Amino acid sequence: MNRTLKLALELLTCLLLAAALLYFVPSQSIKSAPEIPAAHKVPQKTEERAKTQPKEATKGHLVSSDKRAWPGFTLMPESGSATVKLVNMSGDIVHKWNFDAARARLLPNCNLLVVHGTKWGWGTEYWSEQRKYVREFDWDGQVVWEYTVPGPAHHDVHRLKNGNTLLQYRSIVPEEFRRTIKDEKKRNARIRTDIIREVTPEGEIEWEWASHEHLDLNSCGAHPCHKTSKSIASGKRTFDWTHNNTVNPLPQNKWFTSGDTRFKPGNLLLMPRSWSQSLLVSKDSGAVVWDYHGDFEGGLSGGHEVHMIPEGFPGAGNILVFDNGRTRQRSAVLEINPTTKEVVWSYENGKSFFSQAAGSVQRFPGGNTLISEDVPGRVFEVTPDKEVVWSYQAPMRTARAHRYAPDHCAKLSELDLF
Repeated sequence: MNRTLKLALELLTCLLLAAALLYFVPSQSIKSAPEIPAAHKVPQKTEERAKTQPKEATKGHLVSSDKRAWPGFTLMPESGSATVKLVNMSGDIVHKWNFDAARARLLPNCNLLVVHGTKWGWGTEYWSEQRKYVREFDWDGQVVWEYTVPGPAHHDVHRLKNGNTLLQYRSIVPEEFRRTIKDEKKRNARIRTDIIREVTPEGEIEWEWASHEHLDLNSCGAHPCHKTSKSIASGKRTFDWTHNNTVNPLPQNKWFTSGDTRFKPGNLLLMPRSWSQSLLVSKDSGAVVWDYHGDFEGGLSGGHEVHMIPEGFPGAGNILVFDNGRTRQRSAVLEINPTTKEVVWSYENGKSFFSQAAGSVQRFPGGNTLISEDVPGRVFEVTPDKEVVWSYQAPMRTARAHRYAPDHCAKLSELDLF
């Protein structure tokens, strides 16, 4: 073999070897995301993940739509498929993430801030274990940040403007606080409490608030406490005292500007569902400075997603809440003037609108309102005149859907809106 041919063959061999190495290097190894311990990794489409996903993640269907609907992409976590879907105005799934999420928020950088643990996820061994983490995932589903909480994280999470993360987790009321309880049976029981915590990107605690330190342990909110059952008194069951499902910071608002310090931006609206009452907590003192149960249809029964409508939106300064209507078996969305506690707008539809649990509500810039009727898996949009202008039926229960404008983050501009 002459020298030229030999050199050519050697060069070809080197090129083939290099190509093979590039082909077999896993894509994860060249990502910029920090390495997450194997025990913390989200299962992908493997045999492991199949065991945690008994229901097939199928496409839902668009029920109705017209030009009055506010255009955007609707983020829909599902309870039962370990999937978070992004749906366009035509009802097409334009992107999805493969994990269970009780709450998912799309950040301005197109990452997803997540609390794991839907109702289905609680009963699934892998996903139940993930409730000890609050995580941020990139567009491709890789973990780029996580925070380990002392107890199960649940229901809500926010990324604040200062870069910190607001989250909540469950704990048990310490004995020193239980001594104040008048009911002797309950005094010796396991009582669940909620801890709200603000943490820095480095995981340092910036602020913390505990229900049992600021609320009366002898109170159950809008209604008297039920008689302590034998199972709770014996410790077989835990007493779900507050079950807070919402933590929403107040935006800039006209009430504070006009001198009402209760509504200072940054104060936190809470919804302890077991209390059927919304509370406003001062970030400075930790005290409850406002509350709402109301008398609409007998007052709140359950309740989710209480928040103040931000400036620039119709109804700015008013408070929206999804009233589950658990006792009357029909739900309602209420818009409340917080200074008079008057209901200034509502949406009801008798027995045709009812979510026994969960649910959320969102006001759009044009005045329409998005309603996530989670238990039936229906997400729909209504006008101020209560006409349905967009409706989507998911294949299973949803988890607090939320719509984002096409310019919310860069990745959305690459997707088909219709």
